[in-house]
Amino acid sequence: MATCWRATDDCARRVPARRLGRAGDRRGRRAEAVADDVESRTDAETLALAVDGMVDATLDRFGRLDTAFANAGIGELERPAEHYEMAQWDRIVDVNLRGVWLTDLYATRAIAAQEDGGAIVNTASVYGLVGSDAMGYNPADAASNGGVVNLTRTLGAEWAPEIRVNAIASSHARTDIGGGSLDADSRIGQDIADDVEANTPAERIADPEDLRGMALFLASEAARYCTGYTYAVDGGWLAR
Repeated sequence: MATCWRATDDCARRVPARRLGRAGDRRGRRAEAVADDVESRTDAETLALAVDGMVDATLDRFGRLDTAFANAGIGELERPAEHYEMAQWDRIVDVNLRGVWLTDLYATRAIAAQEDGGAIVNTASVYGLVGSDAMGYNPADAASNGGVVNLTRTLGAEWAPEIRVNAIASSHARTDIGGGSLDADSRIGQDIADDVEANTPAERIADPEDLRGMALFLASEAARYCTGYTYAVDGGWLAR
């Protein structure tokens, strides 16, 4: 489920994108969810129009854009390279890499028009920093997330100092990616979950809330000297 976060002084409340509407607090701060199914966009033109529309909706409502969180992503269970079909490759790369690029591009056009700049947070994966392994060989997933990591480096350097661009590299998390395989009741789903937990120093699978702190940090002024970097939130996965 796509999620946007709204910061308060010492915590954050989530506003699910599928719950369309507006939210606010007693201090007058507001958040509004603008939903779109990026995966359903079957070509570059319609995907670009969808992203542009979300940025325009934000500007119409709030008059400015401070932070963009490029958090759309898809994946699937293990699929060795020799069994990959081009349609499967295109589908994953289009959403995971092209979707991030278009979000960054259209968001930057809006942020650059503001005198005080802003921030972009991309979502990648630990498999953008290391190759996918025997727990989940998937070349398109690894390639697309590796592209997000290097895109983040490039844009962070190019768009500084006005716009900061950073990324989060998550490990396996309990989300809808891969058909929610880590929550599956099937034997294979349980086997995957057991393997992930056994190979993670934190000894558990990440929940979406585990990524919240890093997303808020990178979006905030506390990260004003951070750009072009990918931060792993992985329960120690890469430290093994």
